[in-house]
Amino acid sequence: MPILAGAEPLTPEATIRPAHAGEEDVVLNLLAEAAAWLAARGIHQWPQRFPWRSVHEQIQAGEVLLVVGPGGPIATCAVAEADPWLWGETTEPAYYLGRLAVAREAAGLGIRIVDWVGEKAAAHHKTFVRVATTRDNPALREYYERAGFEHVADPTEAKWPTSRYEKRVTESRQAQDLRP
Repeated sequence: MPILAGAEPLTPEATIRPAHAGEEDVVLNLLAEAAAWLAARGIHQWPQRFPWRSVHEQIQAGEVLLVVGPGGPIATCAVAEADPWLWGETTEPAYYLGRLAVAREAAGLGIRIVDWVGEKAAAHHKTFVRVATTRDNPALREYYERAGFEHVADPTEAKWPTSRYEKRVTESRQAQDLRP
């Protein structure tokens, strides 16, 4: 089941919503902008442009989200309920956050998105939010550690140098109030 069915406020100035078919290039452009920004800093964790089909398939699965501000889309991410390719088969319910990209004019919004995913995970009775990042980006690893994620492993079987992180979520007071 997708994390989100419709649009909802993320900040006073921005909403978060599922990406729709036909918005693949919007998502790809945000990802490409982030990849170029990283590459300019000597960090090559993403391709210059992700394959259109991979984004299309994630949109069809309801996994791609867009954050829209007053001027249009300013961030994207993908949230799935499984990631067997990087995490294998797991039994704990979790959300897997990936492809988080924020336009430079919205720098700083990433942590709000990470927190929002954690809030949704708690409300949907997940145990963890999990991320996989490049092992060769110490700044990004530190970013997730500051956000409360714990390093789990550096799998040797991954196609690129990968570090896996997870953050245990707790059920929010609001989620508790909504239980039957």
